[in-house]
Amino acid sequence: MKIQFFYIIIILLFTSSIIDKAHSQFNSPFRLRGYVKGMPSVQFDDDFSNSSFGNLIHNRLNFRWDVSASTDMIIEGRNRLFYNEMFGDYPGIKNVFEQDDGLVDMSWVWLSDGSWLGHTMIDRFYVGWRTSNWRVRLGRQRVNWGINLVSNPNDLFNVYSFFDFDYPERPGSDAVRIQHYFGFMSSVEVAVSPAKHSEDMVAAAKLGVNRWEYDFQAIAGYYRNRLALGGGWAGNLGQAGFKGEATWFYDIEEVPGRQRGNVVAAVGLDYMFSGGTFGVVEVLYNGGHSRIPEDAFLITEPLRPDNIMFSEYAVTVSTDHPFSPILQGGLAVMGLPDIDALFFMPNIKYSIMTDLDFEAVAQIFVGGKRTIFEGAGSAWYAVLQYSF
Repeated sequence: MKIQFFYIIIILLFTSSIIDKAHSQFNSPFRLRGYVKGMPSVQFDDDFSNSSFGNLIHNRLNFRWDVSASTDMIIEGRNRLFYNEMFGDYPGIKNVFEQDDGLVDMSWVWLSDGSWLGHTMIDRFYVGWRTSNWRVRLGRQRVNWGINLVSNPNDLFNVYSFFDFDYPERPGSDAVRIQHYFGFMSSVEVAVSPAKHSEDMVAAAKLGVNRWEYDFQAIAGYYRNRLALGGGWAGNLGQAGFKGEATWFYDIEEVPGRQRGNVVAAVGLDYMFSGGTFGVVEVLYNGGHSRIPEDAFLITEPLRPDNIMFSEYAVTVSTDHPFSPILQGGLAVMGLPDIDALFFMPNIKYSIMTDLDFEAVAQIFVGGKRTIFEGAGSAWYAVLQYSF
């Protein structure tokens, strides 16, 4: 199975080069893009007394078919082959990767053998139609209503994990999405994500307007058997970007002994310094933390917009600096004061040549007694990525 996986990768790369050449020479309606990366890693416990080795081969494929001038079909997904010495100690790890919360199950674990795990997931599969004022999409897609750069309480459909740096595309959801644009930078949008059980579905509307050089939005809808009302803004405060969003969630059915309503809110500033350094400061209030027990198995597993973090409060500071056109580095620090936890993520990225990049990333978890942070230790990654 492991040898077959490498053959599949080679065939996909060969096929992508053919499709790309055909598109450039004959203006083909088909396009295939993606990347292949290798990501060896070393994990340590919190006192560096024990270590374990891991590796990941990650292949992403992005397929696009321009059916007509106004209609397209998108299919995107990722194939991953993991080797992790700790997998053998967690027999339930297969179920975590295989889980698909969408209406259609498009997640498959095709290899689970001790320290080896192979996983394929399609996170985009939709048909889109557009005119000058309308956009309609049907299928698995990303419905991105978030505004902030770290935490997104307005993102009812596709909340993501800040700790999952290896997923820049972010998750998708099975949905029908209709957008209408009117006036100056104004729009109204309706999205519905059905589910097998009504208490798991999401349906909401969003109004967006531009006033006083700010973009404002208001949302209202149904989120997994809860009402959701919220809004946000994005603009400038002096020379700095100023963003914020908040959502109030309220149980439709009262549960005795449980808080019925809660607010999740985040506000942030970002600034581009004269030397090219880009900085972000963001503060999160997660009012749903005490309401819903934390039961995540993996730190990188997305939570929910009504309980978006492992703590009630979080403060994040991050910077990115270009040392040269081919070398850049950054550092993100997150503090979770109510659980006495800290998270550090330094990184450095070097462009070896066109379409070939190297990146070194570390994730360091400190504190968080009796939380998922306790014992998480640190992980150190080397990433080599070829894009096609």
